[in-house]
Amino acid sequence: MNRWARTLDATTRAHGAALLAYATVLTGDERAAAAMVEDALVATFGSGRAPETPDDALAAVRRRVQRAAVRRTQAGWDAEPADASSTGEALRTLTARERALLVMRYRDGLAVPAIAAAAGLHERAVREGLESAVERIVAARPEAGLSVEDALAGGLLETSDVEVGP
Repeated sequence: MNRWARTLDATTRAHGAALLAYATVLTGDERAAAAMVEDALVATFGSGRAPETPDDALAAVRRRVQRAAVRRTQAGWDAEPADASSTGEALRTLTARERALLVMRYRDGLAVPAIAAAAGLHERAVREGLESAVERIVAARPEAGLSVEDALAGGLLETSDVEVGP
């Protein structure tokens, strides 16, 4: 087994479940998340310059998953659910992009510039997406305690400080 294959194997063993869980939170869809992680692994290890360690691979795959989640489109995702009383249902009121941006802001704790860098977007697009997401969540669940100001002003500026968890 060559070096890249050993690194791929070690990455999937050490971080596969966490990557799948993270992609599922970003997308809200287990099938889409699994496909997204698989595509990110293929792109990362098929690029000609495979990462040397599982931790390097984790960072590279995670960036690809974030970018894919932000660019994802899903028919019917924007439809209002019958009951937005739970946080999960409130998240379903968001577009795929809004959900991914909101997860990166609050689950990952990233600031607008870090989200823009990780997702490959302009900061303005991130700000607009977060503003829209927060407004939709607040409309569905006013008690959620979210504010546009916090979404746009808070968070970490570096993605390297964030650890992926289950």
